[in-house]
Amino acid sequence: MSSIRSISRIEPAQLALITGIIYGVLGIIVFCLMFLSVSMIPMPMMGGWSRMAGGIWMLVMPVLYAVFGYLSGFIGALVYNLVAKAVGGIKVTVSD
Repeated sequence: MSSIRSISRIEPAQLALITGIIYGVLGIIVFCLMFLSVSMIPMPMMGGWSRMAGGIWMLVMPVLYAVFGYLSGFIGALVYNLVAKAVGGIKVTVSD
């Protein structure tokens, strides 16, 4: 038996946590793949600082992905809650 229900409110902190974790994991995957592909390209010798900056960048980017994922999830939930009050929530079919 199924019924149609409405998502009338999303808890911003919970959605922000979920999106932050998802974006963080995706950031790690993307930058590991990027590191592998870039490491296969022959390049002239780079100075120590530019290699270190590249390594630091590879560590910082997944963290930035997670932070921006968290912020976008939080803001997205706030906007959804405002819109859902005005026009109704997303309709979903649930079954027992």
